[in-house]
Amino acid sequence: MAKGNDKLGSLTARLMAIDYDRLPISDYNKRYIRNLKPALAYFMRIYEDCLRRGTQGVNLPLSDLTLIDYGGGSGFLSMAAKRVGIGRVIYIDLNPLSAQTIQVLKEEAGIGPDIILQGDSKFLADWCAKHRISPQLLVATDLIEHVYDLDAFFKDLHQINGSMPLIFTTASSPFNPYVKRRLHKLMDGCERGTLESPNYHTLRHRFISGRYPALTPEEVETWARNTRGMTYDDIQEAIESNRMPTPPGPHNTCDPANGNWTERILPISSYKKLLAPHDLKLSVAKGFYNTYRSSRAMSLLCEGLNLLIRHSGPLGLLIAPFIILVCRKK
Repeated sequence: MAKGNDKLGSLTARLMAIDYDRLPISDYNKRYIRNLKPALAYFMRIYEDCLRRGTQGVNLPLSDLTLIDYGGGSGFLSMAAKRVGIGRVIYIDLNPLSAQTIQVLKEEAGIGPDIILQGDSKFLADWCAKHRISPQLLVATDLIEHVYDLDAFFKDLHQINGSMPLIFTTASSPFNPYVKRRLHKLMDGCERGTLESPNYHTLRHRFISGRYPALTPEEVETWARNTRGMTYDDIQEAIESNRMPTPPGPHNTCDPANGNWTERILPISSYKKLLAPHDLKLSVAKGFYNTYRSSRAMSLLCEGLNLLIRHSGPLGLLIAPFIILVCRKK
């Protein structure tokens, strides 16, 4: 990884030169890449940092390593991993549009994952078992805050390889007060505001009142309020077993149709509790700001903030824009 900067710099230049609008990929992925492209050098730095952390302590040459790029999106992390010399990269994403996009981008860029899968963690675990593949590292960026059932997720990953380091980046930091205020506002907008139409509370209310017409309006509202953070299937199970759930904190909420959480913020203790049955130890690393700015003043400001984050110990978590969850075998 010592020459990763040079290699990823040339990859970044190659990816920046592509006219994505002319490619036969979905409008969803074109918008995603359009938003990501101005900060692509920054994201490459994040990918490099994750790969460096993940490969530390893995006693294999990079060329013998199998990496899972989980929730790979447009596949730029997979490309970065191949560029720095990782032998085999397995890309997987739940969204079929993303899985189709990386097929096109791999051909266009001349680099990409060796294996492209579309599915969830259970699908991946079954696929690895069927093909007798035991990857040595998993990296996922901006994913863990959206996974509906983390307990099932970690069980599936343990089945793949119980000794595999797991590296997650998330902007849903429980430390940074500015980030928390911004994300709480976003969650509240999806739950009862105007960011989603209909909002998630309305969707649950409609589902409950339509499925259970014998409930009074007051009972429907109570169930709709207390089932925040649940999918329709789990709401149905709770009502039919008459088990009134407790909402997951004052803000966390998810789309009841698919379980996708709105940037869920969890305390670090919750992650540790989820990882403990799998004998995984969690450490939290500090993220950093984007110094690749068009404004020299903004670049200098971000460089100064990064220095402060790096040299301020645990207090740096209060200003870090994201955190890195590093999960390793105890």
